[in-house]
Amino acid sequence: MVCNICYYDKIILYTFAENTKIMNTELLFFCPFCQEKPEEVITNLQFFNEHSIKTYKRGEYIAYQGDVVSHLFMLSKGSVKTEMVADSGMTIPIATLSAPYPLASALIFADDNRFPVDIIATEDCEIIRITKKSLERQIASCPRFLLGFLNFNANRIQFLSERLKIFAQKSIKAKVAYYILQRTKQGHFELGQSIVSLASYFGVERPSLSRAISEMCRDGIIEYKDGVGRIVDVNKLKELL
Repeated sequence: MVCNICYYDKIILYTFAENTKIMNTELLFFCPFCQEKPEEVITNLQFFNEHSIKTYKRGEYIAYQGDVVSHLFMLSKGSVKTEMVADSGMTIPIATLSAPYPLASALIFADDNRFPVDIIATEDCEIIRITKKSLERQIASCPRFLLGFLNFNANRIQFLSERLKIFAQKSIKAKVAYYILQRTKQGHFELGQSIVSLASYFGVERPSLSRAISEMCRDGIIEYKDGVGRIVDVNKLKELL
């Protein structure tokens, strides 16, 4: 069984309006109890929620920075990237997200409910647009769903906070130093992604990032090879911040 209240919501939404449409269980993404159930159990269920479905080709814009968030955008197939355009015109990459994944889920309840980023399809993808009323009813009917929704959005805030802290570092070496310090255990660290991906994450050019890391190794601050390394002089590393 799935969460009884989530399952019962099928009846609540069915009797709410005659024109509600059938959709699968994308909203259960937020319910931790339902997430623990076998996939065949979840996929066989059907829920009645007001929604629309739209597909996008690779490279198409799903939403633009500044667009109003009137629905919950659930990425049900494919992947997208999010980018922020600064006042200077510089494009800052934020994240790459793969289905299933809700987009800007917390902003639907914001006073200024606008997308803070551009959302672009990185491959053919499908977006389910779920109405705010459907989301509100699911939150009201299932405490587990509400906790999952809050937990997900809190984690996204933490992620964005980390991104802001990195952008606040003015030099590339400072960005690298901050990133390493956040991932160091007993003096050792793993970058967790390629230099190409990390350069995109920092919003800098790959050659510049490679040069900065090489200079930090040359100066005896860190040792690094093939994605892993150790801090040689933690004081010098902190001085870069």
